[in-house]
Amino acid sequence: MKKRSLILMLVMTLFLIVNVSAGIYFSQPESYYNLGDVIEIEVIVDPILEGFLKVDLVCDGGTVNIFNGVSNEEGKVNIKFPLTFSYIKENSGDCYFLGQYSEMSQQSRGFEISKALDVWLDTENLVSKPGEEIVVSGTAKRLNGIGINGEIELTIPLLKLMTSESESTETESNESEEEEENSEETETTEVIDTGIFYGRVTDGQFSVSFKLREDTPGGDYRIDVLAYEKDSLDRITSEGVAMANLQVLQILKNVEIALDTQSIDPGENFNFKPMLTDQSGQPIYDEVSVIIRDEDSTRVYEQILQSGETNAYQIPANLSAGYYELEASSGEINSMKKFHINEKAIVSFEIINNSLIVTNVGNIPYKKDIQVELNGKPFVRKVNLDLGESQEFKLTGTGEYNVKISDGETEVSKGGVMLTGHAVNVEAVKKGFIAYTPIVWIFFIIVFGAGILFFFRNILKKKSFAYPFKGKLKSGLERIRLKKKSDGLSGTKVEKEKPIKSLIPNKAESVLVLKGHKNRATVLALKIKNKLTRANKKDLGKIIKPISNGKGAVYETGSYLIGVFSPLITKTFKNEVRAAKVAGLLQASLKQYNKRFSDKIEFGIGINSGNIISKIENGKLKFTALGNLIPSVKRIAEASDEKVLLTKDAYEKAGSEVKATKHGDVYEVRRVLDVERNKAFIDGFLRRIGVEKNKKGMVDFG
Repeated sequence: MKKRSLILMLVMTLFLIVNVSAGIYFSQPESYYNLGDVIEIEVIVDPILEGFLKVDLVCDGGTVNIFNGVSNEEGKVNIKFPLTFSYIKENSGDCYFLGQYSEMSQQSRGFEISKALDVWLDTENLVSKPGEEIVVSGTAKRLNGIGINGEIELTIPLLKLMTSESESTETESNESEEEEENSEETETTEVIDTGIFYGRVTDGQFSVSFKLREDTPGGDYRIDVLAYEKDSLDRITSEGVAMANLQVLQILKNVEIALDTQSIDPGENFNFKPMLTDQSGQPIYDEVSVIIRDEDSTRVYEQILQSGETNAYQIPANLSAGYYELEASSGEINSMKKFHINEKAIVSFEIINNSLIVTNVGNIPYKKDIQVELNGKPFVRKVNLDLGESQEFKLTGTGEYNVKISDGETEVSKGGVMLTGHAVNVEAVKKGFIAYTPIVWIFFIIVFGAGILFFFRNILKKKSFAYPFKGKLKSGLERIRLKKKSDGLSGTKVEKEKPIKSLIPNKAESVLVLKGHKNRATVLALKIKNKLTRANKKDLGKIIKPISNGKGAVYETGSYLIGVFSPLITKTFKNEVRAAKVAGLLQASLKQYNKRFSDKIEFGIGINSGNIISKIENGKLKFTALGNLIPSVKRIAEASDEKVLLTKDAYEKAGSEVKATKHGDVYEVRRVLDVERNKAFIDGFLRRIGVEKNKKGMVDFG
């Protein structure tokens, strides 16, 4: 009995083992599938039994039967089906195959069915100018790495939003306007790009090129790249998205200038605002160059400023009246506006001790009356001053006074002024002793005439009615010269040599000027490089006459002769050309002199421009040079070898009238217009010098 039970248990165990070995086996599916892919699997049943094999696709969204039949003789079934909407419906996500066969069931390894595509861009950061071609390229593949054949849609959301706002604004504007329905012509207003562009994907590769409109605003934009596939019914079966950054640059298109006035008085603040705008009219905040020129194109103001900011330029009180041009520029783009500076008579009042100094600081001659009150007692005095001139008034009285001066526009008050004198009065101080009375003039003429008669008493022995001094004056001077020469040789008193500066008519003086006119002047430096003889110095005194003839004021410092061409004397701000012409005359005269005579004058000439503070006092131009004006012109004159050298600043302001060649940081003058017209002056001057030297026994090498 026990043996039968063991045998029965053994048989049942073997039967169960056989049943466990039988089953449903699936081939290995891919890890990922996209809608549109085709799935191929092989199912094996072992052992082969009676009944049908049923295989279902089980996903998160539901179950779809994909096979229901019998296997072949080997127990194999090949299943192939497309992942399309019509076949698998909306099923997707995490899936697996479920097989059922003769009361047995088995599921495959899991896999994913997705609509997602992998989209990659070649670059994720793009920079472009409006109107330039932009290229967006990359790849679009299914999750299994197979490239798709589909379409690309590029969207720039910010441009799309701008388009919607623009269209909305245009619609509201059209609704508010009353127009005829049947007009012959209909105006269409262009709007900003829609921001949507399309392209094709072929074998997983795409490249879409497009251009933004010229007026696309600058800034940072996002590009959304959508790649997708569609089925035969135009339904999207798979899609993927990538993003890129696009920077649209601001391109300078316009320079604008806002002025607070078109006409302004000297001494007031002139307010202006330069503005830079880009392709869409938006402001650009950057540096802008601002230059103000007068009618002669001379720069009176130049500065690099920040765009979009209001700036104030105080018009100098003595700046000439007329039209001025304000130019604002950035790169190659500029803008100009004109404004007018009015004529205005302006004076400054200064009380020093018991004197009142009235100075014309305006841009026209001052011809007005002023009122001076001494402890309330008024005195009206007439003032007539040219540009830059001053008039002194003596204040007299007994004791302490409150002084008030006014001309209706300018007013100055000062208390506690101690005055002395016999009576309370305001008296104009005369300029120079010779201006007091005509009697002084008469006395001076008589004394001067008597001196001439005494000097020539031994010369004038015989008179002619027609030419009473013919032949006498020259011979008398010759005898005096020979007499002084013989005195020097015999050891007697020798005539003291005169310095060069004593021969200069219009003088300048370099001093500290605390109150004067600040303006741009041109300086000319003549460097004498060798030791001069007495004859050289006399000839040089004649050679430098073109400086004074050109309205230049001269002073001597060491071995330099400095000519200052100031607007106070020349009445113009364009003095660089004037100085270059004078320098050309000096150079030509000195070179001809050195060719013709044995006692050479070694020299160098330099020209520079810069600011000075100056005033005219007692017939002299007193000035203070600002910056490196004088040292620079001395340096290039020292470096010059009988050439005329200009600094860069002087050359640029001279303009087209001066032709020069650049040598490092300086320019050598080659030609100045109108210099040739002075050849007659040079030749005549040298002939006169030659005659005098030949008479003295000197050799003429000309």
